[in-house]
Amino acid sequence: MSKSAPTGPVLQGVAAASIAAVALFLAAGSALGLQGRVVMEATGTPIAGAEVSVLGLTGAQRTDTDGRFLWLPDPVAPFEVLIVLPGGRYMKPFLVTSIPAGGLVTIPVRPIVEESVSVTAGAAPSIESPPANGTTIVPKADIESRQPANLVETLENVAGVSRGPAPAHSAVPAIRGLANGRSLILIDGARVSSERRAGPGAAYLDPFILGGVEVSRGPGSVAYGSDAFGGVISARTRDVAPGAPPHVEAIGDYGLGIPGGRVGVAVTSPVGQDGGILVAGHYRSYENYDSPDGEVLNSGYRDTGVLVSVAYILGPGTLTAGWQGDYARDIGIPTSASVIMPNFSPEENSSRFTLSYDTGPVGGFSRIALLGFIGSNDGSTAIFPSSTERVDVSAKDFQVRTFAERFVGPVRVEVGLDVNGRYGLHAVDVTDGMVKTSVEDAHRADIGGYLTAEAALLPQLTLQGGVRGDGVRTVNEGGDLGDQSTSNSAIAGNVALTAGSFGGFSVTGQYAHGFRDPVLSDRYFVGLFGRGFIRGNPNLEFETSNQYDVALRYTNAGFRTAFYMYDYHINNLIEQYPNPLYPSERPPRHFLLRNRSAGAKLQGLELEAQVALPAGFAVALAGQIERGATVDDDRSLDGIPPESLTLQVRKGFGPAFVQARWVAYAGDNSPGPTQIGRPGYSLLDLGAGYSFFEHFELQAYVRNVLNKTYLNTPTAGSTLAPGTSATLTGFVRF
Repeated sequence: MSKSAPTGPVLQGVAAASIAAVALFLAAGSALGLQGRVVMEATGTPIAGAEVSVLGLTGAQRTDTDGRFLWLPDPVAPFEVLIVLPGGRYMKPFLVTSIPAGGLVTIPVRPIVEESVSVTAGAAPSIESPPANGTTIVPKADIESRQPANLVETLENVAGVSRGPAPAHSAVPAIRGLANGRSLILIDGARVSSERRAGPGAAYLDPFILGGVEVSRGPGSVAYGSDAFGGVISARTRDVAPGAPPHVEAIGDYGLGIPGGRVGVAVTSPVGQDGGILVAGHYRSYENYDSPDGEVLNSGYRDTGVLVSVAYILGPGTLTAGWQGDYARDIGIPTSASVIMPNFSPEENSSRFTLSYDTGPVGGFSRIALLGFIGSNDGSTAIFPSSTERVDVSAKDFQVRTFAERFVGPVRVEVGLDVNGRYGLHAVDVTDGMVKTSVEDAHRADIGGYLTAEAALLPQLTLQGGVRGDGVRTVNEGGDLGDQSTSNSAIAGNVALTAGSFGGFSVTGQYAHGFRDPVLSDRYFVGLFGRGFIRGNPNLEFETSNQYDVALRYTNAGFRTAFYMYDYHINNLIEQYPNPLYPSERPPRHFLLRNRSAGAKLQGLELEAQVALPAGFAVALAGQIERGATVDDDRSLDGIPPESLTLQVRKGFGPAFVQARWVAYAGDNSPGPTQIGRPGYSLLDLGAGYSFFEHFELQAYVRNVLNKTYLNTPTAGSTLAPGTSATLTGFVRF
């Protein structure tokens, strides 16, 4: 099969990134860097093993046993530092206004309380991302105050993140309009894979088990390889700090408008002085929801999940092992045809085991990390309750990822190895009682290595570069398309220049080149899917990207804002199109896949702003504008979201709080080829909570207070989204 390789301007851009990375790696000299010490504000006790990030800059460092860390290149004050405690608890960002004469900055930290209204813009500690990417944290307190139903709703306040084409509980998040597997999702650092054309959505993930979610909007191919054109979403499950005292948290909620409820329990316990264990479980069951026009058929679901996590301090780092099992049943996929042709997933099962080891400074390295992952998932999609048409799919996934970071003179250098893949893919297609094996056995393996480096050329001018090489092989045995294989190679790279901080203001310009490998079913599956019948294409090539980003940021006391501009070009775009052997089908139900050599272009703007006001008020603003079209005929792309603006306001009253969220979406007058136009609309959500005493809290959240009517997805056959719905949630903690 063919070998993919960058040429022309792409090669020049990747070469520039490579030269920048190698030049910085070979730089010599000495630099003190920012030396800091993290302590608890109330007691002054040093915090070992904490994760340290500087908002607006890349990377993260771990504190040593005395709470100390070193940061290079030197940030220029003023800047904010974010601390994540062992166990995954986010702390309130600390503003550094000046560097003391002695060079040691003491950072007293306290839990996020005032800022639980919203995301924290400017940091994503668990994600390796280039400097111009938009980085955002959604902390656990914000998740609890809104009680989202899935990962998409968890990210609803993040600029540039939208809902993909899948409806209801199967919703898939997309970053900057790059849907259908072009935005990477991680759970505890491990990849989430799917054969769905809409891409992975982790629909089985109950937000109750999350300790927080981080997002990097923009190119991620250097650190993560395939699937990261749009960016990376990193979901952190609940964790336990080694040696922490026993803790129990229970949740129960009851819903109206989306009738049903949930129960969940999480228990943590120390294991000696250096270890800890967490066991959590949940159960959810929801019936069909109500739209402003009445009940929406086939929109309910139920699921169960278990999480077990163990952490132990071993030598200079922490060893963490976790197992997560999720089991969903009767997942409704509502469409306008649900009355006569209900489409649903009878079951979806996921089992994931991760093992990681992360150190602070050791052996001349500032940080070393290792992640191992193995998982399996299986599920089915059926049409009609009698399952006369059904597809059953099962597969297993694996990943080994390691990186090491050290300072070479004034240069921060990171070297990483990433091996990941999928094996044992098996797909069976059942139509009117006839059983057909679409995919007998298919597998994919990707081996990649990368190098990034960053250094200050001047006190207020920083250069960053990275380069990655991958080899990807896929094999299909048996099934409809018979024995097939591909072997491809790819190069990814990025280079960025940052000027600042100038009184809290900085600007970054960035170029990146990336790639995306088609999923196995794009190449080898023949059979039923959500909208009809599709035939895979074994000759599909990599998609590649050229991505240009500019980031403007400003940070000062009580206020932070960021403005992002991007211009992306996707080459060899993989698209689905009607099979010409069935020209009279209206609408079409038979499809093929191909590369569109002319590719596509995307341009967009994003705005984030957060401000802490007097009297306990906190305000967050997020907005985005995006355009996307094919290059040759300027046809609108699928998945491009309409313009939107989100405003969230929170007011604290001692043990109580109230909050309001307002979002406005513009009308979509240029839908993609498989989508429909939609009028604009706005939504208002209201929430409140009260802690009656130390161990009990009651919260209420009402969505779509004004009962606005709008479509659940922009696709043909979409149903109406929920009307007014309310959730009453009780928390018990001790």
